[in-house]
Amino acid sequence: MKKLIFVSVSMLVSSISFSQNIVFNSSELYPEGVAFSAKNNSYYVSSLHYGKVGKVDAKGNYTAFVDDADLVSTVGLKADDKRNVLYVCISDPGVSTKTNPATQGKLAKLAVYDLTTGKRKFIADLGALNPTGGNFANDITLDNEGNIYVTNSFSPIIFKITQAGKASVFATSDFWKGEGFNLNGIVYLQEGFLLVAQSNTGNLYKVSIKQPNVITKVETKAIVGADGLVMGKNNELLVISNSAQKVFKLSSNDAWATANQTQEIATVSTFPTTGVYINGNFMVLNAKLNELFDPKAAKTSDFMLQKIK
Repeated sequence: MKKLIFVSVSMLVSSISFSQNIVFNSSELYPEGVAFSAKNNSYYVSSLHYGKVGKVDAKGNYTAFVDDADLVSTVGLKADDKRNVLYVCISDPGVSTKTNPATQGKLAKLAVYDLTTGKRKFIADLGALNPTGGNFANDITLDNEGNIYVTNSFSPIIFKITQAGKASVFATSDFWKGEGFNLNGIVYLQEGFLLVAQSNTGNLYKVSIKQPNVITKVETKAIVGADGLVMGKNNELLVISNSAQKVFKLSSNDAWATANQTQEIATVSTFPTTGVYINGNFMVLNAKLNELFDPKAAKTSDFMLQKIK
């Protein structure tokens, strides 16, 4: 009898813990980016595999939102409730059903859609600004003026796009050169600068909005595999490492000249990518992209938004 009671309590605790996360299903979707709209009370998720965008509600119900022929792989997303638009990074890392030699490793675009209807407003061709280099439009952030910043993981570039759709090279640096994935997650801070993660080195960099040539390395412990960055309250930054399968909380008291790691938490599933901050909690996407990039791996269809308190 005691043994049965123990098992029941264990199952109850497991159920409570699991219920804090959101599991959603879509056949071999393999999402990389996630955004949240408070206005629509919905998450938006991308797809490296199919190049589409879907919506996920609080109960984990997935529905299609954007299925545009110009989307090869959809990567980073950003919901802008103020302007009622969704920003979508478009790339071709070679694992999409739409992959082709003309775009693989070369494609980098930013698409903007109506956040309510999914109707396309415009696409900015970022790869055209870097025609001789590798291109992979990865993550997105916005400043107070509504300017959009997009990282290029295959060349040492941060792009800038205005609300009118005019694109330019905002910043570049030899710091961001190297093999594999370089620039990845990016966030804007109200003090007037960007923080950007470099995956292969695990370094964080600070970039001035007014003087983009002023780029400094944040003095902190490197987090190799750094993917998405998410700002929370009280100057707390979440750094998501896809290779470590962990999230790291960082804080700074000197405007991110330096930073301290305050906590690290393992993710439930494999290959966490990025996340959002909602109502005092971080929701981190467990994307399982390791399955997609391994031709021999069994493909699955369940993915998770994991709550990090």
